[in-house]
Amino acid sequence: MFDNYALEFLLLKNSFAENQILQMEFLSSLIVVIVILWIVYRGLRYRKIRECFAIHKYEIEPVNTIERFKLYIDAPLLSGNGICMWRVYLSIPLAIITVIFYKETVISSILLQFYVFLFVTDALDGAVARSLNNVTNLGKVLDPFADKFLDLIILAIVCLFANNNFFVFTAIFISMVDIAGQFMRSKTSNPAANWVGKTKTVFKVITIYVVSLNRFDLYLDYIGGILLVISAIFTFASFYLKLKDRLHLRFWKKEKPHACVGFLIILINIFSYMLHFQLLFT
Repeated sequence: MFDNYALEFLLLKNSFAENQILQMEFLSSLIVVIVILWIVYRGLRYRKIRECFAIHKYEIEPVNTIERFKLYIDAPLLSGNGICMWRVYLSIPLAIITVIFYKETVISSILLQFYVFLFVTDALDGAVARSLNNVTNLGKVLDPFADKFLDLIILAIVCLFANNNFFVFTAIFISMVDIAGQFMRSKTSNPAANWVGKTKTVFKVITIYVVSLNRFDLYLDYIGGILLVISAIFTFASFYLKLKDRLHLRFWKKEKPHACVGFLIILINIFSYMLHFQLLFT
């Protein structure tokens, strides 16, 4: 099995050394990331840059889902919540264009820059909100929702083009658990994303890029498979923490902690089977 991983790493190295489109794709993506992170960690310290962004003002935070959605749409595009909405607004159009031009390497590389930009705005929206003292519970719920709306769609696309049943199964699994966790989020004691959720998102983004290299007929089944399993583990861990929070609020006073323990045992068994399926590649 390890020989297969080594062969795929060697194939990946040679492809980057020989393919100029891959090189330019990686370098341009790196530039996008560096620019956004500079704004996040340095640029927002300057008043002139902060003045480029806006504050999302509203009087009362609605409980009704439709009213909350209207409030999301009303957010200024350069506010923290508005930047979150970039990922919502652009996900579907980008997904349609991606499916049409997926195998067109030059066009798909250009599309990748838009995805990279949108993924990195996950750091920008919160930084803008904090720098303008505009952190809201509304944004704490919207931010992870926008992440999922973007990354689950593109994860499904790249896995479908991978011609690998394990990839498709794992992508469906991740999507179902992530969506269930999102519905549960607003009913937890702290709806903001924690380090497990942020780590999950980072692994999903890495997985998406590695699997998407099948655009260049570079099928990395072993590397992509293990990255998908790691993403699935963090996805389930994030879901478990939300469920634990719900159980704590509802059942802990009734002395039913065994519910969480039993659920954790089920998760461990599920992931054992997933790893077993991955080893069937060998």
